[in-house]
Amino acid sequence: MAGVTIRDIAKRAGVSIATVSRVINDNYYVSPDIKERVLRAIEELHYYPNSVARSLKNDATNTIGFLVSDISNNYFTTMAKAVEDVIHNEGYNLIVCSTEDKKERELEYLKLLISKKIDGLILNTTGENDDFIASLSEHMPLVLVNRKVYSDKFKGDFIDSDNIQGAYNLVSYLLSLGHRKIGVINGMLTVSTGKERFKGFVKAMSEVGIEVNEDYPYRYDGDFTLESGYQGAAKIMSASDKPSVIVIMNNVMTMGALKYFRSNGIDVPNDISIVAYGNIDNIELMYVQPTIVTLNAWVIGNKAGEMILERIKNKAVSNREVIYVPQLIEGNSVKKIESNQMYSVSH
Repeated sequence: MAGVTIRDIAKRAGVSIATVSRVINDNYYVSPDIKERVLRAIEELHYYPNSVARSLKNDATNTIGFLVSDISNNYFTTMAKAVEDVIHNEGYNLIVCSTEDKKERELEYLKLLISKKIDGLILNTTGENDDFIASLSEHMPLVLVNRKVYSDKFKGDFIDSDNIQGAYNLVSYLLSLGHRKIGVINGMLTVSTGKERFKGFVKAMSEVGIEVNEDYPYRYDGDFTLESGYQGAAKIMSASDKPSVIVIMNNVMTMGALKYFRSNGIDVPNDISIVAYGNIDNIELMYVQPTIVTLNAWVIGNKAGEMILERIKNKAVSNREVIYVPQLIEGNSVKKIESNQMYSVSH
């Protein structure tokens, strides 16, 4: 709610302005039931911008928050190390939190980091708290990595790869090798990475006259996790008329799919080909080395570290966007379809 004041909170809670102030600043005793009424009023009236502003100290703590969707993903572990290397040289420390892509957990960690008086925040968002994050960005230096916040009020920076082009390049590569029955294991369509990579997939397929819609037989929308990759591969491979290749939209789901194939005696690329979006750690040690388009966590982490430091030093910096162009790197995971074997998706 725009323009909410401490007077509005007091009226909603049925208490005095002084009582609201005491609850917000936590500097005098307030009985638990009254405190609960005030906090409920703050929540209901979306009083976050003012409470955030009050909670931010004028003096620096030399700490930066790094809030990601899944710290068990080596992509984010690598990114955290890259960020830390940059900010440590300037005397800053890093606090890392993982949301498991849960809206409530992200909100809890955002409030925790605010209470820790961090000087800036690097965020890979769930896509479920855009209004709160946009409000926060008015008071705190903020850099988004890989996932956008859809709000005109957001103030900060954004770093990613060109998701549409990367997915488009993967599918175009497969089409050039004769594939037409192309499966896709994607993440959530509620986040920009899921939306944009799927858009690139659809665009490439449409150029050869194949429509990808809700009824597309080789589509699985997951959540970017290992289990999602495993279940997506299981579902797609259960079709009586199987695809010749599957496009997998992140590194972790790729490992999940490979786990399914190995557990079920499915040979890559002889039984099924695969390609993946994003770099895979230690790929050179793997028996199956997926063809990928690059998504370099170290490069993005370094840039995020640089940009958050610049924004901390100069909070008046205009919004900036850095988009890296993904490069296709061939592995040994794709089998060419001979011209006499080419086929189309049946509907």
